[in-house]
Amino acid sequence: MDYFNNEIWKKWANKNYDEFKSLKDGARMAMLLPNTDNLIVLTKGEEITVKIDDRNNFDFPFAQIAFKFGENTVEDVLRDSTFSTFKNLTLDDEIGILSFVDEATLNRFDYRYFLKKFGFEIGSGCSCGCC
Repeated sequence: MDYFNNEIWKKWANKNYDEFKSLKDGARMAMLLPNTDNLIVLTKGEEITVKIDDRNNFDFPFAQIAFKFGENTVEDVLRDSTFSTFKNLTLDDEIGILSFVDEATLNRFDYRYFLKKFGFEIGSGCSCGCC
């Protein structure tokens, strides 16, 4: 499977659009896959758009948050057309969550409810770097 195919990620994200619905338009999430310098950036709007490129071609911050995939997790997520595998792998720390912006920016894009799906609360003082 070609992990760097825009259409595969766009299809996955938009099939699960309801999971991203609480985010404000313009919210950007990066998918950081193992052993590569390529970035997959999902942007929420009326639909989820996808941009894939070398990380050096993106301005930082390229996303507000990122999901850092562990080995052997990408195919599991893309093979499953539902959001549940992605959520469960994140809850099990097979996929990590990182934040590249401050709490005020996360609040501006309404990440509060989105991150709760993964057991994180903005402002909770956890040490994951995502809240």
